Amino acid sequence: MSPRWYYKETGEHLALDSGGGPLARFWVAALSGTLDIGGYVKSTGQSVKIRLPKTANHGESEFEWHIPKWSNTLERDRARSYFQAFAAAAALHFIDKALQEVHSGCLKTWNEFKVPDNAISCGFHEAVRGALCHHMIIRGGRIANYHPYPPTPWNASPRDWFGTPGPYEDAITNTPIFEENGRDNFKGIDIMRTVRSFDPCMPCGVHLYMGGGKIIETRHAPLFSAHSPSP
Repeated sequence: MSPRWYYKETGEHLALDSGGGPLARFWVAALSGTLDIGGYVKSTGQSVKIRLPKTANHGESEFEWHIPKWSNTLERDRARSYFQAFAAAAALHFIDKALQEVHSGCLKTWNEFKVPDNAISCGFHEAVRGALCHHMIIRGGRIANYHPYPPTPWNASPRDWFGTPGPYEDAITNTPIFEENGRDNFKGIDIMRTVRSFDPCMPCGVHLYMGGGKIIETRHAPLFSAHSPSP
C-alpha cells in the first residue's frame, strides 16, 4: 500500500506517488534551490539546470527543466527525457570525484562489516522509477525476514480504507478516450500510455475491468516465440 496524504484545506485523502521517478525528483530538487553537483547540475528554486561539457563529437550543451503547471502523462515522460542528461552530468561529477580519490592514494572501495546477531533494519534509496526501501530482520546472525518495497507496488497499489485510489487509478480517472473502437474490442491504449508513464516494472500483464463482469486480459511474452510456453 502506498502512502497517502491528508489535504487539510479540503479534508481529502489524496494519492501520493513517486512521479515515475524523474518528475518527483526534479520537482523536489527544483524547489529546494540547494542542489549543486559540481557545476554540472544546479537547482534555482523553479527549475533544474543541466550542463554537459564539450565532447569529441558534440559541443557544450545546456538544458533547463522547469516546474510544470500539471503533473500528468506528458510531464512524466518529459522529465524522464531530461533525466538522461541529468544522469550523464551526475556521472561526470562522480568520475571527477573518483579520480581525485585515486590520485590522492585513497583506493579503498569497501568497509569492514560485522553481521549483528539480532537487528531490525531499513534502507531508503532512489531507484530510477522513484522511492525504494528495504526492510530486514536478522535473528541469530541470519536473515529472518526481508521485504523490499519498490516504486511499482507503491504506484500500483489499490484503494485504501478511506477509499483513496492508488496513483495509477488516480492518474487515469476522467481520462478522455480517443480510441476508435467499441466495447467488445476495447484495448485501453490511452489508459496504458498514462500507466506506462510511471515506468512500471510489470508490463507483461494488463487487466482492464469493463464493468458488468467483463474483463479484458492481455499477456505479452516478447522474449519467447509463438510456440514457447508463457513464462
